[in-house]
Amino acid sequence: MRHLRALLAVAEELSFTRAADRLHLTQQALSGQIRQLEERVGTRLVDRDSRRVELTDAGRALCDRARPLLAGAQHAIAAARAAGGEATTLTVGYIAPLTRRMTASALRRFEEARPDVELTIHFAGFLDPLGGLREGAADVAFVYGEFEHPGIDLRRLFSEPRGVALPAGHALAANGDRVTLAQLVAEPIVDVPVPDRVWREFWVAARHRDRPPEVGAIVESLDGLIEAVAAGLGVAVTVAPVVEALGSSAGVVFRPVDGLEPLEFWVAWREGDPRQEVHDFVEAAAGGLASPEG
Repeated sequence: MRHLRALLAVAEELSFTRAADRLHLTQQALSGQIRQLEERVGTRLVDRDSRRVELTDAGRALCDRARPLLAGAQHAIAAARAAGGEATTLTVGYIAPLTRRMTASALRRFEEARPDVELTIHFAGFLDPLGGLREGAADVAFVYGEFEHPGIDLRRLFSEPRGVALPAGHALAANGDRVTLAQLVAEPIVDVPVPDRVWREFWVAARHRDRPPEVGAIVESLDGLIEAVAAGLGVAVTVAPVVEALGSSAGVVFRPVDGLEPLEFWVAWREGDPRQEVHDFVEAAAGGLASPEG
């Protein structure tokens, strides 16, 4: 199982550095696990050189079958613990700590309905759109935006208008007015190197561009994104609560963007998870947060 988790992390990050960080391993240890897995399978699973990491056809085939296998193992362990009388725990994944403020009512609702279940929180890395669900660090997660989600079930909760984070002294921020899509796509961006293509395209507003954006800075954390915007290195598509919480003291302001799709929030869980506490959490989240159209 450990070796399969290592392969999935490499497949999703396409970087041994990021995959090792995600698994809390050294790169040497991660490389060793991949080599051991290749020896056990009897074929090469990962092609790697100084510029790129990619799976072989065999690696992709194994990944496709490893995901449900690992999910099934998580379910079996949870069932065994419950049958053995151990306290039931449920881990909720967040992409960023700010999410907790926006979802607190759902947590309270679940705790009132299921006082027998102990909730724990997993703060996933900023580069993980699924909040720790994929590798099993979380049982359910609050996620947002658009992203690749094979093997993951979603239920829509609510939406927030998206706009752009700008330095307070930027020309587009001067009059406090709304920003047009044409003005947005003309600006250099602060980029986040998430391997999920759907996620990245959503955050750079790719569907509104006729060419790739100019990248002014690359960051791997929410704090880094705000700092890069404040320094005038680029602008970033975001929502108002992020700027209000982190950007005010840094000299960053939020401006709505006409025609930009809203940010949808979801509660997510692994497909086929049979545990009652998972389904009770989804219902609590929907009951506490879902807008009428959700």
